[in-house]
Amino acid sequence: MVGFLDALIQGPVESADQQLVHEVRVRRLAVNALGVERSSWRKGVGTELMRAAERWGRERGATLSVLDTYVDSPVSVPFYEDRMGYRRRSIRFVKRLLPDSPQ
Repeated sequence: MVGFLDALIQGPVESADQQLVHEVRVRRLAVNALGVERSSWRKGVGTELMRAAERWGRERGATLSVLDTYVDSPVSVPFYEDRMGYRRRSIRFVKRLLPDSPQ
């Protein structure tokens, strides 16, 4: 095995008419993870896995594909944007919450 992809179909959320985010109103393919062994990078493995997932999603009524990746990744960002035709839609912020230090 040189690669894997995990994805699922998400339907519109029940409160879709009350949501500000358009994506929750449609049936979508949610790609949770894509991994390719480093020795197999740039050999078409990731592209074929993504195309298969997108085809699988379309066959099940998905009209949109969504995924997250690290914004600073020199590998995944060009892959999704340049090779697969995805566009940036949002930014997810994270902050580690450490216990308060004594004052």
